Amino acid sequence: MTFRSFIARTRVLLGATALVLAGLPTAASADVVFQSVANPTDVTKFTSPWCSSCSNQYRIFDQFTLGSASSVTGFSVALYSLAPYWGSGLNFSIWTANGNVPGTELFSQSLGNADFTTTTLTGTALMATTDKVSGLNLDAGTYYVSFYNTNLAVWGYTGGGGNLLQQGNTYHTGTSADFILTNNVPEPASIALVGLALVGLGVARRRKA
Repeated sequence: MTFRSFIARTRVLLGATALVLAGLPTAASADVVFQSVANPTDVTKFTSPWCSSCSNQYRIFDQFTLGSASSVTGFSVALYSLAPYWGSGLNFSIWTANGNVPGTELFSQSLGNADFTTTTLTGTALMATTDKVSGLNLDAGTYYVSFYNTNLAVWGYTGGGGNLLQQGNTYHTGTSADFILTNNVPEPASIALVGLALVGLGVARRRKA
């Protein structure tokens, strides 16, 4: 094959790839790793927004169990939306389960407001969502998750599968935090873009040869 015919075929391939890309989604999709309640937007199941500030004495925890090893790249959580309880981000952390209480902190990441998108659920509740979690890989097992800052209140949800703990205060029996842990995976368009880059690299190398 001559270099000229190789370039012509490559152009055809690149054009076909561009057409495929035009018809594919470009964003990543979020696989659910864990969901604490059946319907996260069912506000009729909300009980009270539990304070995690309260002179910095309390931290909200909830228990969750993974059936298999998983990566977590994001989460959603229902929060009390009125100022000053929401407006300065939060600290997201994962802890071992030491019996019925949190044990050792395994992971911690502070996220600002700009790292979240929010959806209004009621006049006093919002769902805060982020895909900015990095470096969190968990084995199968039971853990505690915490959402915290000095001005934050996490909505309790009745009928969920968790075990909401207000550290320094009490367990709220029969109450879960309303949260989802997610893992963002590339859509086909992202994979195709990688393939396109490899094709371009091949062309460059052929030209040098």
